This record gives sequence, structure tokens and C-alpha cells, in this order.
Amino acid sequence: MSAEENKAAVRRLNEAVNKGDFSVLPELFAPDYVFHMTPEIKGLEALKEYFANQRNAFPDYREKIEYILAEGDLVAVFYTISGTFKGEMAGMAPTGKSYSQPICVLARFRDGKQVEAWGYMDTLAIYRQLGIPIPAE
Repeated sequence: MSAEENKAAVRRLNEAVNKGDFSVLPELFAPDYVFHMTPEIKGLEALKEYFANQRNAFPDYREKIEYILAEGDLVAVFYTISGTFKGEMAGMAPTGKSYSQPICVLARFRDGKQVEAWGYMDTLAIYRQLGIPIPAE
């Protein structure tokens, strides 16, 4: 697949995430997908669970694409993500507070599907905006 087709797949995912429609995930991600973050997300079912948990905790969760850069099988996406903490997340009660934060995701594609990605964001800033305790090491 071309870099342009991979960018189109990222845009399609963005539209689906913003609508809360995760039925397209099998079309966009390989079954052995890995999202290298803490904790690591391995496999399509774990990815579906992650998105469901995000939508439960932040029913108005949005991702706005700021920039997309692509070369070969790699796509870098710069987003602004936002949401209001209205549902339980990892055992934490919702605060009702909102956040807005930049994030960068570098995704690797194979045969038109994402096979792995790395996410970069300031998680501590999100915790502060949401008014939740910063986890101890």
C-alpha cells in the first residue's frame, strides 16, 4: 500500500473513533497489532477493549488530526485529544473535568493495516487537568 493509502486509513480510523464506531477496527488493524505504550496493548481484542474503556470514561472523547506525515510503511499523526471524565476509569471515579492534550502516534503498516504503533503524550498533564491523583512509582 502507498503512503497516501495508509494516511487515508488513519483518517478513516479518526472518523470512526470520533463517532464511537469500532466496527471498522478489523479492517484497519492486523490481528497481532501491538500499541507500544504503558501498558502495552496486544491484539485486536485488547485494542477493542481499550477503545470501549476510553469511550466509557470519556463519552465525548474526540481526536482532531493536526498533521499527518507518511513515508514508506510509517505514518506519523499529530492529534489534539479531548474529553470529559464522566465514567469510571481504572477504578477511579469520574471527576466531571475535561482535558485537551496534544499526542503523537507513529504507526507502521503492512498490507494496508496497522501492525504496531508508538504513542507519545504528556500523561501527567492529562491527570492534572482531570483532577486525578498521579500514580506513585
